[in-house]
Amino acid sequence: MDEAAAEDDKARKEKELEDLRRKSGLRPIPAKELDRTLQLTPWDVLHTLGQAIALSRRGAGRGLAEHWGSLKYSQALAGGIDSFMTLSAEGRGTADHYKAIQSGELGTGFALTLARQLLSRRYPKHSVSIVPADTALRAGWALTSRDPGHRSGYRYRPQFFAEIWKPGEPSRVIPIACKGNHSNAAASHVQLASASVHVEAVHIGAWDETPALVFSTELPTEGALTVHALQARGTGGQLNGQVTPPRHK
Repeated sequence: MDEAAAEDDKARKEKELEDLRRKSGLRPIPAKELDRTLQLTPWDVLHTLGQAIALSRRGAGRGLAEHWGSLKYSQALAGGIDSFMTLSAEGRGTADHYKAIQSGELGTGFALTLARQLLSRRYPKHSVSIVPADTALRAGWALTSRDPGHRSGYRYRPQFFAEIWKPGEPSRVIPIACKGNHSNAAASHVQLASASVHVEAVHIGAWDETPALVFSTELPTEGALTVHALQARGTGGQLNGQVTPPRHK
């Protein structure tokens, strides 16, 4: 990922584009917190995806449609108790113009499913909720030209927040960026480098102390599905602290 980020920075410099700020301290997640292989069903993933995107559109009817829209992937995944999960024949046969949407949405489903497992282990007896970042950020900042309020002036932001909470305690919030591809590990390294920019956009509490999770799901047309995951630890993220809007250096 570091090599992919360096290549991107070099290309941006040659094009005289502004430098991107990336999340520092991203490291692999220890195996004691998240096993190298996990047993999941396609329904686990689709349920998480549906819950995560239900709030991303305005209006209850649209939200319900987004929730059940995840079911279009119910035939896209295959696997058994003794095999790794892969794309089914139907999943591999998706039209080329639709593949980017498929990899992006399934990548979101797998990433958030693993994020919930990780955070539930890390914070036992706490509830873990996934909220679309745009839905939360619109409470304080204008994200588009049509939104009222203060403009951050920064176009990068995480896709989701995980809120870890327990009655009587302040909530902890962790930015999450997740992507997916139908290619290989090299493509995932590029996606992780890009995701490091998105999670860096929001700081909660002390500057540069907000934990973060970044994911890239590799869904090759041949071979097993793989989720590449990195984390940054930190003492921030508590909602009784200060939320800092995205900004330039």
